[in-house]
This record gives sequence, structure tokens and C-alpha cells, in this order.
Amino acid sequence: MHSPSNEAAAAPAALSAFLRGVERRGALFAELQCGDRNTGDTALAAALRAFRNHAGALAMAEWPRRFWSLLVSAPPLRQASALAYWPPGLQALALLGADARRALLLRLVAGLPEDEAALVLGLEAAAYRQALTDACPRDASDQPDALAWRSLAEAIQQQLRDLPPERLARLARLREEAIAGTRHERSRPGTTPLAPRQPAAISDRRRWPWVALVLAVCALGLAATWWWPRWQAPPATGSVLEQGVQRLQDEVEIDSEELAEQAPAARFDATTALLTHADFELVMDPREEALAREADFLAWYAAGTSAVAAGAMPVAEPPAVDDPGAEETSDAQF
Repeated sequence: MHSPSNEAAAAPAALSAFLRGVERRGALFAELQCGDRNTGDTALAAALRAFRNHAGALAMAEWPRRFWSLLVSAPPLRQASALAYWPPGLQALALLGADARRALLLRLVAGLPEDEAALVLGLEAAAYRQALTDACPRDASDQPDALAWRSLAEAIQQQLRDLPPERLARLARLREEAIAGTRHERSRPGTTPLAPRQPAAISDRRRWPWVALVLAVCALGLAATWWWPRWQAPPATGSVLEQGVQRLQDEVEIDSEELAEQAPAARFDATTALLTHADFELVMDPREEALAREADFLAWYAAGTSAVAAGAMPVAEPPAVDDPGAEETSDAQF
């Protein structure tokens, strides 16, 4: 019987699938935390490599917490970059301190519940809620502004959805480098990456004999395809067939055997079943799974609330106290 850690170590496909599911949120978290995309990518690449080294000793259920713990503790994200810039709609992040911004982004970008985010930061639940309160936008009366909070959350979700293809390709390259164990080199502004060193050129004196040999072999092969049908003996039968055509055998023996039956459950292991699950991303995100399980109730509740607000469902008023027949009428209705 295999332990969860052994299964995780033997499933590089599961590691790749997990990183593919969190790389987009991780990249945006790192970029908005320090205000610089290049610095954020450097921190993300380091977190991906560190997580790859730790994943084999962890159960898959512990992967999300460990990944976000490694990312939030990356040194480049401890303070804003010297080239920090936040796009329109996200300017409120520039006014926050690093700790408050980290607490807010764990909620709005990473999508972690409050208790999980508190564990990632190593804080008590009350301390994290206080940090989240400090990061909440304020109105003119210095009270939490729910409308500004909702606008900020929508702007962040829009950033997640609108990542350009070249950005996604860069994240995929960082993921593959982390899985392979190679190091991400950050390019400095105004410079181009150095081209890989090429092997020494082979001298012409040693190269041309091999080229001539390859050409000779190709010429012989071409000549063989032309002359080979002419060297074939005529068919043994008396019938005349088109040149290059042979008569099929009258009887052809076909061997067949029955396949041994095998129980379907024996063909797949637990890791393959998880990776091929139709709702893999939902299973790996406990919060989204919980919302999906209550989707019917939430939809019914939202529809009823909207109907009451629109006046489609009248609300019964309680009977007046001084009406002698109010109690009798109320009893009659039930």
C-alpha cells in the first residue's frame, strides 16, 4: 500500500497539472505585490522550483498551502519594486503597505479562505482579519467601502482573464523549467539574452567526404526504386497481370485469440483517476467545490431575493394590534 507522499513523488503529471492550475494566479499575485512584472516572475520561478523540491514529501491536499507559503515568503515580494507600477483600477494597491497588500491579494487573487490565508501567513485568524480590514478601501468617512472593494475585486479578476498569449507562454516556460530543475535567468532591461555557445565548426576537409557519401547513398536508393520492378521475376501463374502487380493468395490464414478479461478498476491507479477527473480543477480547489455543491441553493436564494426586491413577491404585513379579528384571521390563513 502506497502512502500519499510516494504517490506524489511518482506522479510528475500531477505536479505539472497542479502548477498549471496555480501559475496564472501566482504570477498576478507576485506582480501586484511588488508592482513589477519582471521581479514578480523571478519570485514566481523561485517558488516553483522550491515547491518542486518539496512536493514529493507532501500529500496532494497540502500542495496549495505549501505553494502559497513559498511564494509569499519570496524575498523580492517583501517590498515594492523600485520600478513599481499598478495599472488603472488597481491604484489602491499602491497606497497599502506590503503586509496589508499581501493579506488582500491572498484573498482576491489567490482566492484562499480566511483560515487558509491565515495559515499561509503564519497568523492567527483574528490577526489576519485585522490585516484584511486594514487593507480594505475606505470611504470619505473612513469606513470600509464595499463598492470600492467590489470594484477592486472585479479589476483583479479582469486582469486574470486578460493575460495575453505571450504572457501565458512565458508562464508555461517557467513551469517547465521548474519541473526540469533548470534555473530561470532574469534578463536586465536594455539587454538581450546571450545566445547559447555553439560547438566549433567542422573543417571543410573532414566534412565534404561525408557529404559526398550521403549523396552517393541517396543516388543509389533512387536508382534502386526505378530498376527494382524490372528485376522481379514474372508471376508463376499463366494469367497476364499488369507490371508490378501480384496476385493475392486464394486463402489467407488469420490467427486470433481471445483477450483475457481484466477488471476496469485494475487498469488505473488513484493518481490517474484524479488527473482524468472531469472536474480536476474543481477538486483541487476546495472553496470552489463547496460553492459548486451549494449552487442550486444559492441560485434559489438569489432568485427569491431579487423577486422580493423587485416587488414580484408581495410580503404579508402583520395584522394590526387593535383589530379584534386579526388573531382569528391569522389562524384562518394557516
